[in-house]
This record gives sequence, structure tokens and C-alpha cells, in this order.
Amino acid sequence: MKRFKWLAIPYFVWLILLVALPLVVMLVLTFFSSNGMNLSTAEFSLDAYKRLADISILKATWNSLVVAFFSVLICFLLGYPVAYFISFSKLRHKLLVLLFLILPMWCNSMLRIVGWLRLFSTPILSQFNLIGTNSAVIFVTVTTYLPFMIFPIYTVLEKMDRSLIEASKDLGVNAWKTFLKITFPLSLSGVSSGVVMVFLPAATGFAISQTIGQGKVRLIGNLIQSVFEKNNYGFGSLLSILVSLLIIAIVLTFNKLQSKGRGSKAHA
Repeated sequence: MKRFKWLAIPYFVWLILLVALPLVVMLVLTFFSSNGMNLSTAEFSLDAYKRLADISILKATWNSLVVAFFSVLICFLLGYPVAYFISFSKLRHKLLVLLFLILPMWCNSMLRIVGWLRLFSTPILSQFNLIGTNSAVIFVTVTTYLPFMIFPIYTVLEKMDRSLIEASKDLGVNAWKTFLKITFPLSLSGVSSGVVMVFLPAATGFAISQTIGQGKVRLIGNLIQSVFEKNNYGFGSLLSILVSLLIIAIVLTFNKLQSKGRGSKAHA
């Protein structure tokens, strides 16, 4: 394998150019105040860090966490039964069912979001005043990212050793207890992957909240967008870095929990 290490060189070059270098530039920009990218007028300033205590940032962060939490919860409550049914059913064409689930993802996400906006604007649904509410944003977020919860769980369930479930039934354990003691614990790796894949875009995205929320639902992604539109690159870069650090922390936490779960299973 050592002979093929050189094949990884292009990957590291792209990683440096597209990830590391932009992060360094963003970090430098946080210490300067300038009119957009006109660095000739840039002056050293810590205003970006002082603005972190702004109440609007706390509200946007809280709204993002609320929307992401309920989106993940609903996606789990809907996605797990669907993945379980497909995996344990005797359907001949499981891949066809999965294809139907993934078909909406082939369409541009912005078109789907605008489609929901038009649907909420129809005479029947407009009576409920859904546009501009957290409920509508959460609903569209769930419909957009639900497949990201279903597929990881389905993959884990499909690879599960079914002899463990059969052994549990042979020992006289009822179906519900078998699910709680065997099936669900063994599928937690898929659940955690689905949680990460739904939580991150739900918490950091801005297209759904901007379109469906109509400016009334302000998430951290919308705040970053508005800051950059005002050419405040220093503050926008700082918020972007903080969100990136939050994403990294969440991913590392889930990876650590998964590794602990595998270790405890191996020890058992």
C-alpha cells in the first residue's frame, strides 16, 4: 500500500486549496474591518468578536437549534418505521421502493421549496397562515431531508445478523422486547448517521427558512447571508468559522459515541 501513497497527493492539494486556505483567509478577515474584499482600506479591528454578544445572534442560533431538533425528531419518528418496514418486509423489489424515496432528491431542492411555497399559498392552505412560521419551515425541512434519515438506518438494518433476532424469538422473548434489546441497539450507528445528516443542513441552511419563512424565521444561515450581503466580510467570516467548528464538534461527538458503542459491544 505504501507504493500507492503518491496517489493521495492530488487529494491533499485540493484539500489545502479548497478547505485549509479558505479557512485561513476567513480567520484573518475576522481581525479586520473593510468594505467587502477591498483590503486596501482594511483596518485591524476586533469589532467582529465584540458583536458576538448581539442578541440577534443568540436568537438566530436558538431558532436554528429548535428547527434542527424538531426536524431530526420528526425525521426519526417517520424514517425509522419506513426503514424497518422495507428492510424486514418480504418485498421482491426493495430497490424499487428505495428508488421512489430518492426520486424527489433528483429534482433541484430550490424547486421543491418553491413548490411548497406555492402550495401553502393556495386558497385552501392559505387560511392556516403557514407561510412565515416555524412549523412550515420544519415541515419543509423534514420533507427535504427525510431520505437522509431513512437510508442510513435501512443500510444498517439490512446488514444486521437476523439469526440474533431468531435466537431471541426461540428463547420466548416477545417481538417488542426483541426490538428494544437487539434490533434498535444494533441500528444505532445508522440512527446517529441519519441524525448528523439531517441536523447539520437543517441547522445551518438558509434556503428553506428564507423562502418559506419569508424573513420571519431567521436562522444562523440567514444571518450569515445578510452579513455578507452587507459586505461585512469580517463578521460573516467569524460566524462561518464558528458554525464550522460547531459542525466538526457534532461530528466528532457522534463518532466518539459510535466508537464507544462498538467497544462496549466487542467487550460484551
